[in-house]
Amino acid sequence: MDIVLVDGQDAAAFDQFYKVKYDARMELKFPVCNGLEEARAAVTGTHAEFRADGVGLVEDGVWVGVAWFDWWLLGTRDTVDVEIAVVPEWRRRGVASRLLEVAVERARGDSRRVLVGSDLAGDPVTGESAGTAFAAARGFVRKHAELHQVLELPIPIAPKPVTGYEIVQWREHAPDEWIEQFADLQTGMDADVPAGERTTDTVTWTPALIRDAEARRLAQGRFTYVTAAVHTASGELAAYTQMGGTPETPDRLLQYDTYVRRSHRGHGLGLAVKAPNLQALQTGIGRPAVLHTWNAPENTPMIAVNNKLGFRPIAQRTAWELNV
Repeated sequence: MDIVLVDGQDAAAFDQFYKVKYDARMELKFPVCNGLEEARAAVTGTHAEFRADGVGLVEDGVWVGVAWFDWWLLGTRDTVDVEIAVVPEWRRRGVASRLLEVAVERARGDSRRVLVGSDLAGDPVTGESAGTAFAAARGFVRKHAELHQVLELPIPIAPKPVTGYEIVQWREHAPDEWIEQFADLQTGMDADVPAGERTTDTVTWTPALIRDAEARRLAQGRFTYVTAAVHTASGELAAYTQMGGTPETPDRLLQYDTYVRRSHRGHGLGLAVKAPNLQALQTGIGRPAVLHTWNAPENTPMIAVNNKLGFRPIAQRTAWELNV
């Protein structure tokens, strides 16, 4: 089998690479996957947070398996994330194992200490799947789990204001008046999100990084809805949530972040920002869709908010690490 490096410059090769990855994701009951042009922009663009590329295994002109790599440039810079996908008729024929060998070689070549993989198809209670069996058999260690919940839109919703807080909303760009505090909240989100035993380092967000992320989402064709809560007495940005998607996959939407500043917790701000953001999202898209979110089981306050909104659990996403 030939190993093909995929950097997005060869459009036809990238299309073949993407198709293998996309088809594997579509086997999930509630699939989530970047659209073709969204994925292409991630690989070909220059981003402050990460760079992305991939490799494919090709047998007589047929793409039989691929591996997608996210090389982190901020925070945890000694890890690399890899996602492996194999064409169904080529499974259990050593393709995934060969791709894993290539992944280890590439990680070492870039001086990365840890190879990180995620299984998306774990049972919602046990977390087990064929992917977790593959990872465990090859020396990966389970480091963390997240509950995958979905909400089928549209739903009736009635936002409930919280006394002492004002709701503000924006779309693709954070207003200049809020961007410093918004960066501070995103740093708090990065520091506080439950990560189990994963190898992580907090990213310190700045207005420049926020603008870079916004530009990347626009280059990928994404749209974003943001709702934040402002503490009226102090003018402090107390909480925010982000949701969005891409017209390439109109039936699949994503809950990106929801975060409440530590000093403002206990007032119901999670629900106070999520409900109006959902209302704006539903109005904006104007069609049925499935909203996806992931939360660590120990993040009980956020799961409780999701339950109130009608989210239901459908799978576990588990994070695995291999020291290389």
